[in-house]
Amino acid sequence: MKRTAAVNKEKHEFSLFVESLSSLIQNIKPRQAFIISDEKLLHRMMTVLRLRVDDSCILFDRTVHVVCTVVAFIGKKQIHMIMKSQQLTVALSPSITFLLPLLKRDDYEGALYSLAELGVSAIQPVITKKTHTSWSDRDADRAERILIAAAEQSKNYAIPMLKTPISLDKAVQVVDKGATKVFFDPLGETFFSVMRMLHDNQPKHIILLIGPEGDLSSEEKKMVKEKGFIFCALTPTIVRAVQAAALGAGLVRSLFISPSF
Repeated sequence: MKRTAAVNKEKHEFSLFVESLSSLIQNIKPRQAFIISDEKLLHRMMTVLRLRVDDSCILFDRTVHVVCTVVAFIGKKQIHMIMKSQQLTVALSPSITFLLPLLKRDDYEGALYSLAELGVSAIQPVITKKTHTSWSDRDADRAERILIAAAEQSKNYAIPMLKTPISLDKAVQVVDKGATKVFFDPLGETFFSVMRMLHDNQPKHIILLIGPEGDLSSEEKKMVKEKGFIFCALTPTIVRAVQAAALGAGLVRSLFISPSF
């Protein structure tokens, strides 16, 4: 008789960002009902995600995330839900600050998404000598939406803090002096030796830096080295900045996966 694989009947739980969720549910306990009034959220739940009554989902803001069950959709704006559980959001450890050069729009946004889903704590955009990208409040708003989308997909609810862009020389001046600092450079130390050092030392704060497309200038590299950055080679080849951001952040974060994660 031909054997068939078991069917996993567990449904995927979608995660949805709800601004000021903490305030809305501050007096709500598990198994209690509450109502959210948000036309865009209702449309997304019903039309885009096709959630139905009795389906579960996860709602979160920058402080808390809760598992809820849909009770009813009321009109075009209100969602009646029951809270199943609630947890405070705790950032991953160690803290990782990523110094990210302003890249071309698509690459920059791709890097933001990757850094958020990989659990970076803060992102400091930096302006280098080879930066040709301007920055505006509209860019900041779009970047924030990208970080939220990455948090929804990855279920890393500790959304990275996105800082205002500053020059690279200023960024390396104000970094945490007690942090371990790494610059990913093809001519740096072997990846294994640097990662072993990080794992053995268990730093509380790590600062990562990549160069822009075309790399940092020789003067910038000299300045970075003088500020105590360890030069580390990710691969024996030259990779694009957006790939270096994802690869570097992911490999460093993987060194510190807790047993309960």
